[in-house]
Amino acid sequence: MIGKKIHWRQIHHHWEIYLFVIPALTALGLLVYYPAASGIYHSFYRWNAADIAEPVGFANYKDLLFSEEFWRSFRNAFLLGLWNVIKMIPPIFVAVAIHRCRSDRMQFFYRAMFVIPMVIPPLVIALIWRSFFFEATSGYLNLFVDALSLRPFLHFLSPLFGWGDVFIEPGNPAWLGDPRLIFTACVIWGFPFVGSLAVLTHLAKLQGISKDVYEAGNIDGVNWWTKFTRIELPLITGSIYIMLVFAIIGTITDAGIIFALAGMEGGPGGRVDVPALFMIRKAFIDQRMGYACAVGIILMLVTMSLQKTSALFNDWKTYNVEDRRRIRRRLVFAAVLINLIAPATMLWGQTDTAFYHILFTEPAQTVAGWFRAWQAGTPLIGAVRDEPLTLLLTWLGGWQNGYAFRFPQILHVVSIVMAVASVPYPALWKGWIHTDRPAGRGKRATEAESERCIGDERVRRAILREESAGYRALRRTGEIAIRACKHGYIWFVLLFALLPLYLMLIVSLKTNTQFYQAPATVTAPFHWENWGEAWRIITPTLANSVFIAVSSSLVTLFFALCAAYYFARLRVPLSSFFWNAILILMMLPMIANLIPMFRLLSQLNMLNTLTALILVGAAQGQVFAIFMLRNFVQDVPGDLYESAEIDGAGHFRQMWMIVLPLSGPILGTVGVMHFMTAWNEFMLPLIVMRDHARLPVMVQLLRMAGEYIKLWGPLMAGYAMASVPIIVLFIFSMKLFVRGMTEGAIKG
Repeated sequence: MIGKKIHWRQIHHHWEIYLFVIPALTALGLLVYYPAASGIYHSFYRWNAADIAEPVGFANYKDLLFSEEFWRSFRNAFLLGLWNVIKMIPPIFVAVAIHRCRSDRMQFFYRAMFVIPMVIPPLVIALIWRSFFFEATSGYLNLFVDALSLRPFLHFLSPLFGWGDVFIEPGNPAWLGDPRLIFTACVIWGFPFVGSLAVLTHLAKLQGISKDVYEAGNIDGVNWWTKFTRIELPLITGSIYIMLVFAIIGTITDAGIIFALAGMEGGPGGRVDVPALFMIRKAFIDQRMGYACAVGIILMLVTMSLQKTSALFNDWKTYNVEDRRRIRRRLVFAAVLINLIAPATMLWGQTDTAFYHILFTEPAQTVAGWFRAWQAGTPLIGAVRDEPLTLLLTWLGGWQNGYAFRFPQILHVVSIVMAVASVPYPALWKGWIHTDRPAGRGKRATEAESERCIGDERVRRAILREESAGYRALRRTGEIAIRACKHGYIWFVLLFALLPLYLMLIVSLKTNTQFYQAPATVTAPFHWENWGEAWRIITPTLANSVFIAVSSSLVTLFFALCAAYYFARLRVPLSSFFWNAILILMMLPMIANLIPMFRLLSQLNMLNTLTALILVGAAQGQVFAIFMLRNFVQDVPGDLYESAEIDGAGHFRQMWMIVLPLSGPILGTVGVMHFMTAWNEFMLPLIVMRDHARLPVMVQLLRMAGEYIKLWGPLMAGYAMASVPIIVLFIFSMKLFVRGMTEGAIKG
């Protein structure tokens, strides 16, 4: 149902519908838009959020854009994002293998088993890896390397990954303490081939394939690989592309896992420092709040650009020819403009000359240099093209050796990428490859007759081959082997996905002596007192997390459902403006508002309160919840609303009697997803909360990993207690979650 359009002269009959959107807009305006505006304002100040507020113009941006430390953090985030992209390939094959299981019960079993590792808090997994796998003396990773005698092989790969002689030196490698290994540790934590969320997402997409498509493929004699490349992969390409883009964006804007593994400094020498961690360090350690706000603004611009670019490429097939040409022309113009501005920014960073003067004089000098080269006999296209291409190759070579790009070099690279992206390569290939002249009429008839005869002969041979007993036996053997490989691969990935949970449970029943004697096996006697000790330590924080997550979820669902009714029920004046304002927030990384948010909570006297975490969590969850619920409310039949209006029901009664009863499943899905997000959050509480009695459980686990690191049993029991509630919640609501993903996949 599309809402009926209401004009200004009719608005007095529906004025109460604006009351539905006021709570959501108030929360978003106060806790999202205001911090963003405050961050933009204070980025032009030398500001410490206390007694210093001196306007400095663009000085923060100038220092930031030419800071090697900042661009090195972007380099680290980009490389980690690329590795995260590679780590998302195996889950695709796992989802396909599960989808091809003939038994519906096996599919349900595998789906349920992959839910369990998916809902274990990422912080818990990171802390388990830090405690068990990366530990230098008795860590599982070093034991695994020594058991399989992999040190010579790893030393052979050292020149490729920059490990040096770490694997031939005496002693065990310190994965998180050695600057040569810490980047590798941040890549392999959690196992690269385990991605439960990606498995379930791709599986939900694959469920939309009709069985008739597979039957038609079987009639045509396609094999298992052709089914994947021609049927299954095209269907999930859109979700794969979006997940890949958001994997890179998440790496740039997230600092939690790197902080848990490597600390606030980003490991020794800042080898795994990322922009979000760089921003937090500048704000709360160096007390350069204005500088940190500038970092947040750049993060916001980079994230919004990546999301806009991803949307452009994802929707490229929907554009007509004229729109594509217009976009290509804009890319070429922007590439030329950026390539002209880059030298000006380089001079701006090295001299005190006014930027506007350099901005106009340097491009003119660049164009004049190209014209002189053209007069000397060099082709103009070559003069414009070869300079940035040579610089790109030089910078890529230096980048692999740890050299950090500066801002002008980033501009050059961006201009080259934009120029390359503007070329219609498929059209060129079509023109270059398909150059055969059309054949004559007689020749085409002869070729058609020849192809028909060849096809008939192939069909006859295929029928004879199918009737052969040996071929049928060979085919059955091949099907059994493929089925065994399929289930073996699923169990291989699943066992590794469940390994952290297994280690967490068995170690929680051991003493330190039992752990060092047999770290990975079940040993008696069982020490249940470890759970009692862990319960005593984390009980207050566990109650805090339950209260925060439940309260935040209820507030989010109430505000979001009311706003969704406003956007879906009628098209009233200002509704399009409000909707576009909310869509912009979907591209805004919340980490960029962290510094102004901290200042706002301080001004409201809400620091160190649970109310702050509830309100901020509810405001940040509004955007996704409104987007999901609006699509559902739009699907409510319009006849129900018309019948209610005939009976004299207003908007509040329609909301109570129609929308709320029908929204149970989608409210459960959105509520569970927001509950998980609120439960796993720990960066904001780590900064905002100071009273240990009010800390959520995730922050308490981070403290336990340092304070009680020698008591393995209570430590692992605490990790299990923090994971069990959300696992139980998700298991009971799994049908709602899978239904929501499946409906979204079918609609998409």
